[in-house]
Amino acid sequence: MRTPLAWKNLTSSFNKCALAATGVGFAVVLMFMQIGFRNALIDNNVQLFSLFDTQTVNLVVFSKARYNVSTEQRFSRRIFEQAAGFPGVDRACAISLERGTASVQVAGRRPRPVRIIGIELKDSSFFADQQLFHRLASADQQRAALVDVRSKTFYGFAATSEQLARQQIELNGQGIAVTGQFELGTDFGNDGTLLMSQRLHADFFPWRNRGGSPEDVVDIGLLQASASSPQELDTLAARIQALAPDEILVKRTTRVIQEEKDFWASATPVGKIFLIGTIMGLVVGAIICYQIQFTDITENMPEFATLKAMGYGPGYFWSVILWQSFYLACLGFLPGMAVSYGLYWLLSESSGLIMSMTWPRILLVWSLTLVMCVISGALAIRKLFGADPASLF
Repeated sequence: MRTPLAWKNLTSSFNKCALAATGVGFAVVLMFMQIGFRNALIDNNVQLFSLFDTQTVNLVVFSKARYNVSTEQRFSRRIFEQAAGFPGVDRACAISLERGTASVQVAGRRPRPVRIIGIELKDSSFFADQQLFHRLASADQQRAALVDVRSKTFYGFAATSEQLARQQIELNGQGIAVTGQFELGTDFGNDGTLLMSQRLHADFFPWRNRGGSPEDVVDIGLLQASASSPQELDTLAARIQALAPDEILVKRTTRVIQEEKDFWASATPVGKIFLIGTIMGLVVGAIICYQIQFTDITENMPEFATLKAMGYGPGYFWSVILWQSFYLACLGFLPGMAVSYGLYWLLSESSGLIMSMTWPRILLVWSLTLVMCVISGALAIRKLFGADPASLF
């Protein structure tokens, strides 16, 4: 039975093995955290759409001047009503967003900027959570709002609906009741969110439409179309956009979400910074792995030289080093992932950012870890091939 030299060599010393695994685990944590922050930036900026059933809400209408979801550019409700009545469109829902001119103050705290989302309450089928629709409709009957449970703690919002109902809260200097909670999440531009009906939203922001009613403009329009295939939806979107080609864009919901992610990932410096951070984590890990494996080969050079003199060829040594790289990747990845999961949870709870450790991201970091260890092993093995067995005795 062939001796598992790679495993024996790596685990011959507990201290050496633990140190090697710690070095790789450190690089794994670095990569996980950079990828986590980058995806928190990307995912959280499309969290708005998580409130809605994107399987049935399949078209989005927005101003041509709105280059991303956060941009405050609006279009005429008249155009949206025409789009809602277009053949092939079953239902429509308008959304109002306000951030730049919204300020909330909880009694005893100082005023802070906040995001305000106003939604038309015509049809519950738009909502991903039917209970949220009913809670929002109930709040609207009391001229009240719901608060995002993940809003930053510095706002001072109470932890329960009963406590919230007793708090004195002002929105732009006017008293507002907050009767319940919902879950959305913060992002790098919004620390908290209030959710209300579009009707109540218009009362608090009368200046949204100069010279007219604030309800006469729409930030984002959602459409439920009877078409199902992407091709049919794209055709319908183009026909609706032809109603006002200089004012609106109409796209599939999935496409809007993907383009928003692409915008934050590639068109903003923050997305590039976190990408560079991930690469730096990979480089740091490769250097650590190289030092570990180079030192190991150096310390065991007489033993490797003996095997070389006995006739073992390059293929055998490649298999030993590559298997050792694989074991090293496993020993470092598993604890590194566990630590990263804990940090994800801690940061998500403390910051309100949605930091998700999904399987594709786990597989990405595992692949990077394995590549990192294999490349460092391939670089370290050059010392072995360059040595003359006769000079080592």
